[in-house]
Amino acid sequence: MNKSLDTFRENFTRSSGRTVTVPRRAIAAVCVVWAVIVLYVAQEQLPKNAITLPAQKEARHTVINMAPQGWAFFTKSPRDVEVVPYGNRSGRWQPLSMTPHSSPKNAFGLDRASRAQGVEIAMVLSAAKKADWHPCERDRESCLTKFGTPARTIKNTSPEPSLCGTVGLLQERPTPWAWRDLVDDTHTPERVMVLRVTC
Repeated sequence: MNKSLDTFRENFTRSSGRTVTVPRRAIAAVCVVWAVIVLYVAQEQLPKNAITLPAQKEARHTVINMAPQGWAFFTKSPRDVEVVPYGNRSGRWQPLSMTPHSSPKNAFGLDRASRAQGVEIAMVLSAAKKADWHPCERDRESCLTKFGTPARTIKNTSPEPSLCGTVGLLQERPTPWAWRDLVDDTHTPERVMVLRVTC
């Protein structure tokens, strides 16, 4: 046993001293090939522009099959609407949102409870009806007060619920960056829904 172990060590020591040299041209060729692949994938996913790559139309089918998700797979559009929860506590509406995720109260993103709240909101919305939405044409407080009577009672099945009692859900659209100087708020309320949520 010891003899075979010594033989292994001796062979390993002898072979580990060897080095493999890779020619610089080979490294450069691999880098160029990957750069071309990345360029074709990026060009296919970007909106139409003035740049046209050689054989781009012919390569389109292959590129879409190799990288079908596109860049939207990794990012969320900043123009998407958001549903923000509010709770009625002693006759006053207070925000229940646990965002932003990177805030100190969320341990700078380490506490994932704020991420779970988005799933919880989606579960509550899936139990509601389309007719429960009302158009919001004024400020948040006015909309929540005007439609403050709960449309229906919904059971919150989240294991650690953050939405309980009378809950108002405001659908808000981010203010376009080009209009940032024309309005005071960063989001504009569009629709409101008030529900009684049991936990």
